[in-house]
Amino acid sequence: MALKLQKKELIFLILQFLHEKKYTDTVHKLERESAVFFNMPYFEEMMHMGQFDEAQHYLLAFTNLKANNYSRKIFFEIRKQKYLEALDKHDDVKALEILKKDLKVFASDNESLFKEMTQLLALNDFREMAPLSTYKDAETARKLLTVELKKLLRANPLIREKLSFPDFEPSRLLELLKKRQPDNTNLQSQAPVIDKPMQSAKESEDVIFMGANTPLEVEQMPVQTPIKGAQPLDCAMMASETPFSKVMSGQQNLTHPAGTGAAMNPSSSNPAASSSCPGNSNYLLRTRPDKAFSDPGLSGSKSSLNVTNDLPKIVVQMLDLGSRPTSIDFHPSKHTLLIVGTSAGEIEMWDVCSQEKIFSTIFKIWNKEGGSQKKSLSRIFSFRNQEEGQCSKSEGEVRPGHPSVNRVLWSPDGSLFGVAYSEDIVQLFCYCSRNSIWEYMELEAHDGSVNDLAFACPNDQHFIITCGDDATIKVFHLVTGAILYIFQGHKSPICCVVSSANNDLQHIWSTSVDGKIKEWTYDKDHSIAEYDAPGCCCTTMSFGADGERLISCGTTKDGVSHLVEWHEMGSIMKRTIQGVNKCSFGVMQFDTAKNGLLVAGDDFSLKFWDLNAVDLVTPIDASEMLPASRLIRFNKEGTLLAVTANDNKIKILVSVNGFQLLQTNERVPCVPATVPKGEDKGALGAKEQRSPEKGHDGPIVGRFTALNEPDQFRWLRLPPHSIITSKILRLTYHHSGTSILALAADAIHLRWKWPSKATTSVHPRLLRNKFGEMMTNDVTDSMLDEAPGCFALTASDGYLLSSSGGEISLFNIRSFEKMVTFMNPPPVATYIAVHPWDNNVIAVGLDDSTIQIYNVRTSEMIKKLRRHSKRITGLAFSYVLDVLVSSGADAQLVVWNSLSGGWERQRSRYLWIPNEEMRQANLMDTRVQFSQEQTSFLVVCQPKLAIYEAMTLYCVREWNVDGASSPISDATFSCDGRLVYASFLDGAVCIFMAQDLQIRCRISPSAYLPPGDRSRIYPLAVAAHPQKPNQFALGLSVGGVMVFEPLEPEEQWGLPRHH
Repeated sequence: MALKLQKKELIFLILQFLHEKKYTDTVHKLERESAVFFNMPYFEEMMHMGQFDEAQHYLLAFTNLKANNYSRKIFFEIRKQKYLEALDKHDDVKALEILKKDLKVFASDNESLFKEMTQLLALNDFREMAPLSTYKDAETARKLLTVELKKLLRANPLIREKLSFPDFEPSRLLELLKKRQPDNTNLQSQAPVIDKPMQSAKESEDVIFMGANTPLEVEQMPVQTPIKGAQPLDCAMMASETPFSKVMSGQQNLTHPAGTGAAMNPSSSNPAASSSCPGNSNYLLRTRPDKAFSDPGLSGSKSSLNVTNDLPKIVVQMLDLGSRPTSIDFHPSKHTLLIVGTSAGEIEMWDVCSQEKIFSTIFKIWNKEGGSQKKSLSRIFSFRNQEEGQCSKSEGEVRPGHPSVNRVLWSPDGSLFGVAYSEDIVQLFCYCSRNSIWEYMELEAHDGSVNDLAFACPNDQHFIITCGDDATIKVFHLVTGAILYIFQGHKSPICCVVSSANNDLQHIWSTSVDGKIKEWTYDKDHSIAEYDAPGCCCTTMSFGADGERLISCGTTKDGVSHLVEWHEMGSIMKRTIQGVNKCSFGVMQFDTAKNGLLVAGDDFSLKFWDLNAVDLVTPIDASEMLPASRLIRFNKEGTLLAVTANDNKIKILVSVNGFQLLQTNERVPCVPATVPKGEDKGALGAKEQRSPEKGHDGPIVGRFTALNEPDQFRWLRLPPHSIITSKILRLTYHHSGTSILALAADAIHLRWKWPSKATTSVHPRLLRNKFGEMMTNDVTDSMLDEAPGCFALTASDGYLLSSSGGEISLFNIRSFEKMVTFMNPPPVATYIAVHPWDNNVIAVGLDDSTIQIYNVRTSEMIKKLRRHSKRITGLAFSYVLDVLVSSGADAQLVVWNSLSGGWERQRSRYLWIPNEEMRQANLMDTRVQFSQEQTSFLVVCQPKLAIYEAMTLYCVREWNVDGASSPISDATFSCDGRLVYASFLDGAVCIFMAQDLQIRCRISPSAYLPPGDRSRIYPLAVAAHPQKPNQFALGLSVGGVMVFEPLEPEEQWGLPRHH
């Protein structure tokens, strides 16, 4: 693996050299033959020039027609464009040849489509066919096609990993060759005649991969980093009161990794070591190369870790706690978020980048009546006010002499964290964002202390596992809180429990204070294996961050520590990790990171091992003293390390590669959310108070601009007003940006068209067909009152699919002709989404809680999807991830595989609604919309806005409506994905920043609604212009559509005007 990685990096270096020398043809030939880098600009150039055969030849080096659906779609689109251009030139002979040789291979996929393409030969102008009527010319079509192909290439798993080129220093290959020349002669002239023999793989690896065997040195803080207070790892500092902002200037002698017998000196003149420093011009890579993982079973494996860059040795922060920390854990995906439990029963959450405590509470019983397994979602935890130093506590009984925290642990997706106390209680908290943390569930778990907990997901169920002083293991359902399993068999208190999956069989391991290890499965009420821990002592077990390695560590009463890696099935020791002291002064703690790094606190030092190598190394063994029995925790990537110190402190260490993470997070500081005193909340939610800024057209309220007058922005009510008397249920722009389409409650569609792009400065024309009619859905009078109303446009704007409680109608958008109706109710269609790759495939959400995947062309139901318990209220496709996301009135989000995945369910999750009244009122018509990058999506319902990652269903950020605010009626992303436009039932419109869901601008109802009874006039639907990120439209409850823009064309909502 290391040799393959070395060859790949060498090819990149050669490509860089050839590009710098402008050997363009050779560059592209090497790209094809090596297939390590897909040159997107080169591919775009070929497409724009119409070099379709050359583009396909280039593609074939990376993929082929049968590789996957992405590849097949790419080749089809290229050949279709080639065919259309031949038809446009009336070159029928060439068109027929393309049809037979290039396109016939796709006939098996869609025979009817191939027949239609054949029929184009008989037409004088293929634009006579409706789907092709928007085709302008070859140049425009190529540009549009290239945009779509780029999306498909980025989504194709065979290509997307090959689209980025490593960030080398200029002329890096020549620099490496110079290092092999002792006389520093001009290598440009001598490079072809190098007399040195071919390097061995080991020698070459030392040069190209920054010297994994380079002598270790204490890492000095890089000069270019702006992080204040960073310092080298000074072990004496861990136990002292010295301010960590002072950078140590003295040198320290550290022992070299075992086996060398040499002492390390930071001032060493070793050129290999100095060239690894980021501040040196010879630094090889700005971005870390992928690691070459080695099989531990192979002899002679070398460490793949880079000692200089991978080890967290630089102290950058020190967190000061109120009491002694007893357990710590980093968030699984927010790598700077650390949760801490203390001996005083406190729970604190820190952003280690900004050194900010964002959450704090102390132990209290949530359920005062003493019933177990009670869920409590209504009480929202108050945040500690950093300025006043006080914490506003929610109601609950506080026990005298607070129990200490034995364990804090994040769930695998980071949506929950559990706390095990030294009494019988386990508490679970729901984490949605740093401003939204709630009490979730309280469990009376054991008789006596709860010593450990773990999360498990057997067969797509969600469990929490606990162990305690009563020598039992209990498994609780994470949703209902019910006890599912109780395992008994230990004869002494259980100190550790760990869960993992082996194929379809789930295993649980437990260790007790008498040195016994037991292994359990859910299908047996007794342990399937029992064996003694090394040293017969109390042992901690943990799976590595990669989920594959099972590591244990225990320390005997005599101070002898045993660090062991087990076979993933347990009971068999793979190896004993060498380098641990024979006599320790405390219980040794350890942790692992995803990159294979293992750290342990041995005596008063930190030691690191590379688990991917056979010859384990101990990079750091400091001579200065550290507190014994310290807590140690990596973040998931291994770039940050939290270590407890004396005087209730935690030090944060960072690797060189971790500095970029801290610098990125420093640019986006978190500000505690407060509501300005005396402000009218309306639809504002939580806001931060700040002083007004100059240059805005409206007053600054909190952190946003308030627009209260109609002359502070441009708006246009679309004509004519007289015929629009029913409320607007759905609203959208055409993809071209020249038209707006609305569906009213009376089943009538209204389409306005501008001469060019939609704007507030020009009145559009309300379109009708030649008979003066509008597109109208089939519906009876009895349906109108409760008809949900839904529609969807195809990607070409050529067809409209719509329903108002009756059958689904397919309209020709240009002629207004109703071409066909299908899917006669019941059940009633509640939402429609068109597949982004195939306009004939649609997803239809129904009021019976199912989703039908339907082929309009063949009138065939492909599949019926079942997971929701109430009506479907939202559907959205991602063409990048090839998934469908559904939402329902049951407040559930579900991710399904799309065409290529057979429409199977991937994962699901329920929304957490903090507002008790809204939750009980069943106001959960939840809608979803994918962002511009197609990997995350917006969730909209009356109580909240939220953004979720599609692949994990992790809530990235959210904004909740508080008790005094009006519910949300609708929301949508702007076309560039940077803004979220949200309307409220009190008539207000708020414009949010998508990156943090903070309000940037608020438009008051008085600024655009007519005076009078505003309580019955409010926006029900929001749509964003597909090309203008600062234009949006509202559909009103009394009928009518309004378009909004800032005063100036280049102006942005809520930002200062340029004068």
